[in-house]
Amino acid sequence: MQTVFLFLCKSDVIMENDFTNSIESTDQKPQFLKVLCILTWTCCGLLFLSTLWGLLFPPSAEKQQEQIEQIRAVNPEAADKMEEALLNQNETDKLITNIINIVAIALSFFGALQMWQLKKLGFYFYLAGEVLPYLGFAFGGANAMASAGAMGGGMGKAIVTITIALMIIFDVVFIIMYAVNLKHMNKPQTQNANI
Repeated sequence: MQTVFLFLCKSDVIMENDFTNSIESTDQKPQFLKVLCILTWTCCGLLFLSTLWGLLFPPSAEKQQEQIEQIRAVNPEAADKMEEALLNQNETDKLITNIINIVAIALSFFGALQMWQLKKLGFYFYLAGEVLPYLGFAFGGANAMASAGAMGGGMGKAIVTITIALMIIFDVVFIIMYAVNLKHMNKPQTQNANI
């Protein structure tokens, strides 16, 4: 009886150790990588909603003209530049820019999902998603930024420049932080060995 009791106690300890080891081996993601992925998903969600809102509820021509007239009362030159930029925009360029933004958001989201699963390939999807929006400037994004800069005159140009610089810095910092975590990705997982 005592032998059976010792055997049950020992086997219980062995099973507990196996269970503990399997839990530790399945949670190989560094906390830093987890935080980065969650932040990325949050930003992707907000950007997707913002892009979708702009597609579904674009500002009307009348509303844009009202804004131009309000600006004209303060700064006629800025209003003329904004009006010219709005006339140069066409619906195709706006649509292409929005499609590029949605694809970029999807690539970033998918890349973060892959990195969450410790797959190094996700980094390259994320990288493509972060670089792609800058191509949107070729399809009307530059005009939109120029019109935003024109609204505030010299101050508006400074704000646009600072905004673009912050976007670039933000993207580069996240790319570097993900690159630091590449060493944790595509490691052989030992969880199946313990089962």
